[in-house]
Amino acid sequence: MPRNPPASDDLTVEAEPERALFVEMLTRDIELIPAIMDLLDNSIDGARAQIDDHTPASAFKVDLKVSADQFEIRDNCGGIDLDVARQYAFRFGRPRAYKGTKRSVGQFGVGMKRALFKLGRVFSIESRAADTSFEMTIDVDEWMDDTDPVWTFRMSKAIRDYNPKKRGRGTTITVTRLHEAVREDLADGGFLSLLREQIRFRHQGALAEGITVTLNGERLEHFSRELLSGPDFKPINRTFVVPSEHGDVAVRIIAGITRLERRDMGKDDGDAESFRAGTDAGWWIFCNDRLLLMRERTRLTGWGDSLPNYHPQYRQFRGYAYLTAASTAALPWNTTKTGVDEESRVWRRVQAQLKVAGAQVVAVLNRLKIEEQTSINDDDRPTVNAAMAATLVPTDKLEENEAFAAPPPRKPKSKSTPRKPKVQKMQFEVPVDRFASVSAQLGTSVVAEVGRRTFDYYYEREIED
Repeated sequence: MPRNPPASDDLTVEAEPERALFVEMLTRDIELIPAIMDLLDNSIDGARAQIDDHTPASAFKVDLKVSADQFEIRDNCGGIDLDVARQYAFRFGRPRAYKGTKRSVGQFGVGMKRALFKLGRVFSIESRAADTSFEMTIDVDEWMDDTDPVWTFRMSKAIRDYNPKKRGRGTTITVTRLHEAVREDLADGGFLSLLREQIRFRHQGALAEGITVTLNGERLEHFSRELLSGPDFKPINRTFVVPSEHGDVAVRIIAGITRLERRDMGKDDGDAESFRAGTDAGWWIFCNDRLLLMRERTRLTGWGDSLPNYHPQYRQFRGYAYLTAASTAALPWNTTKTGVDEESRVWRRVQAQLKVAGAQVVAVLNRLKIEEQTSINDDDRPTVNAAMAATLVPTDKLEENEAFAAPPPRKPKSKSTPRKPKVQKMQFEVPVDRFASVSAQLGTSVVAEVGRRTFDYYYEREIED
């Protein structure tokens, strides 16, 4: 029920938010998989905050168990301190006083709450930190019916003298009374396959470090990132810093070519399905090791703008951009972490460098195609030879290299065509009976042949002799 402003103050206008805005409207801005990723992000951030010389990444684990009945994410990644939970973690928006974790993924203070509302109508949280613990169960329908203008959640248990030696540290979130659409998705094998792929893609860095993530008991492996590198064929691997009002953003751009299939080189018939390993081509953009964009090959990264439109000819193109910042506010991503803020000055600086790097790799791919299509022998294809002699090297093992290194374009060979002798065309008329007599003698009735042989007969006897 709306509350009337005090009668003595006609200048006061109510501007309090409605709980339904957050429960029903904000959840429409995010799809189910990104919502699950927000919860996984929190676990990964917690693990990374604990990693040090004495505690390796392999000590941390995140288990997701999903079904049509409930969603659960359980980790041993440090837990949420009781005071952080009471004052910051469940606020709708991030208070200025909260500094967060350096190089974390969470930024805006809406991800966890939005994800929980997206999943279902009841959620329970149990968290065990260094010396505190708490438990909380929220019925969303009951919370929405609460007319108190002060928004709060109520914990069922809070302990300030928790001993982590008993049960360890970590957080368990369980969601029940799932929304009908969520129930259908979590029971669908195709959806689970997509979720599995998205976790492997979007948390490649965490999985590669050794943090364990399981989905319904299956341990997920990271995707390898490798580019061809050799003595005469080196991909781009350069770093620079972009300043912003929220702090510096360190950027590493790696761009090059993956394994070449010799039998495929030179093809460009436009049928992407006929090429092997073509679906992963494009740019892969990471913010604080969280994959933001995958297989990006639109005008956002220069394709169809400063670069040609993407074509299967460029199927071996791989580009990786890693943006790292202590403050997540400096990173150019949107609230759902599914796209970039194109108005960001940081993104515009990065975008310009992506176009430069992309142009260099595309130029080499074009050269490879030309050499393969037009060369006669191995000497005619220095770029192809250098690429074929290179080996796949993990991107984290590549040498620093400002620009793509490849053999220079071959010089066109001068075509020495033999000089044609000058000729004189002759045309004259003779009596038909005389032509018949000569042609019968020569054994041919072809006019040009009769003329040529009679001319040669005269030249051989009267000129050469």
